[in-house]
Amino acid sequence: MSRKILTLPVVSLYLVAAAWLGNALYAMGDPGGALKYWSPALVAVGMITFVIIHGRIFEGSRDLLLFAVTVFVIGWTFETISIVTGIPFGNYHYTDVMAPFLGHVPVSVMPAYCLMGYISWAMARILCLQGDGSDFRTQRLIVPLVAALLMVLWDLSMDPLRATIEQRWIWHDGGSHLGVPLLNYLGWFLVTWTMFQTYALLRSPAPSTQADLGAADTVLLRLSVPLMYLAFAVEYVLNPAVADPEHAASMVESGQLSVGHIHAATALLTMVTMVPVALVAIHKVWRAEKTSLYLTLNEETQR
Repeated sequence: MSRKILTLPVVSLYLVAAAWLGNALYAMGDPGGALKYWSPALVAVGMITFVIIHGRIFEGSRDLLLFAVTVFVIGWTFETISIVTGIPFGNYHYTDVMAPFLGHVPVSVMPAYCLMGYISWAMARILCLQGDGSDFRTQRLIVPLVAALLMVLWDLSMDPLRATIEQRWIWHDGGSHLGVPLLNYLGWFLVTWTMFQTYALLRSPAPSTQADLGAADTVLLRLSVPLMYLAFAVEYVLNPAVADPEHAASMVESGQLSVGHIHAATALLTMVTMVPVALVAIHKVWRAEKTSLYLTLNEETQR
């Protein structure tokens, strides 16, 4: 096995650490400050590199490119339709904070779809015990549903922070979930499921190249997926503890909510949604590894 392959799990864990650090710095930054402005670059570099490394191993280069194209096309199409018609997300528009735009949609939105989408897909494979590429029918039907649910769990915390507080996009009619309409989450599930289901039907049925890795390397790479999913949770959980008191006391949503209230609510929501699901994925990886080790030892004993 090449030296390059052996170092990939370690590199992946460093990339996870970079994403965690970037999101922690973002939480600690002052609104409009340099830390708030530059820390997302650390997250982006970490996640993009991670997805390329992990995706080439577990999906293959061709299918990783297919995933990106599928997400870009479907995501941009539905975003445009919703901005113009209000369906399926609701009535909203992006502000100049998100410039530049491709039509009505910010250019940065599609990479965000792709990165979090891939991590949700990879974690859904773990949760559905599909890390080894077996049972392709399950991957075609169940994994897309689970991946879409994982995206919704993320959006439950992310959307109120980015829309209601930061005003990156504006919900014209507000909404009952911390300023976000419930229709958005139904639309989010529909759109992300469409992405994942389309990809599941188009991707190659052949196993990926992960067989080139040793058992320990494969386990570390799989563990890095839920750890990367938790990178976003770092910001959400830290917000109530590190936010500037004056900023936390400021009112948003026409004076109906305080920033501190939204921070507390999204932190709690994250701890009962994203965190437990990631911990379940971590447990499944460890349990699968222990089972594999037991079967290997049992086979060697019987020889």
